[in-house]
Amino acid sequence: MIAAQGKRHIMKKSISMKAGLLMAAVLLSACSVLPKPPATATLYDLGPAISKPVDLPVGKRPVMVAAITGQGLMPGSTAMLYRFANVDQQLRAYQEARWSRPIEQLFGLQLRQQLEQGRPILDTEFSLSRMRAGDQYPLVLRVDIENFEQIFQDADHSKGVVQLRATLVEPGVGGDKLLAQRTFVSAIEAPEANAAGGAKALAEASRALAGEINNWLRHYE
Repeated sequence: MIAAQGKRHIMKKSISMKAGLLMAAVLLSACSVLPKPPATATLYDLGPAISKPVDLPVGKRPVMVAAITGQGLMPGSTAMLYRFANVDQQLRAYQEARWSRPIEQLFGLQLRQQLEQGRPILDTEFSLSRMRAGDQYPLVLRVDIENFEQIFQDADHSKGVVQLRATLVEPGVGGDKLLAQRTFVSAIEAPEANAAGGAKALAEASRALAGEINNWLRHYE
């Protein structure tokens, strides 16, 4: 009788252990098929346009920089875009690399830093009528980004290409006067055929265009 009870106890214990092992195997199997958390994307920006403080000039005619638009971009997107020029021209986005903010904001900040080295720069919250000096209002600069992407010629070579359109307007009592409009393009060779290389090339191309716009404005001050 005692021996029979002992055998039943051993059998129950064995069954319990097997059930526990089976349950553990099921849990491990379930864990193996669960989706992994997404990898944290590396964030890039365009870097500063200037490396030291400057005294802002007050004798020149101020320029108001309107909000930068991106007709050639996905609105509000931080995706880093690239394409293979000799394959299918399909626009792609890096999965593990992004801009820290939308390009319109990043380029706008860099442009303002560049322009303020030569003239007072106003943002859109300033009142044009209050800033009027005699018969002159501050000039208004509008910039639309048409292209901002890394273009691969092949698997090992790419360029950062930035294209934008700048429009300079002179407000007046009788209405706005179009002073000038120009398309700017810059293509810089990427040091590496990856997202990091593309970010460096695009940052350099952006700085170059900000400098070109700065020189362009001098003809209308």
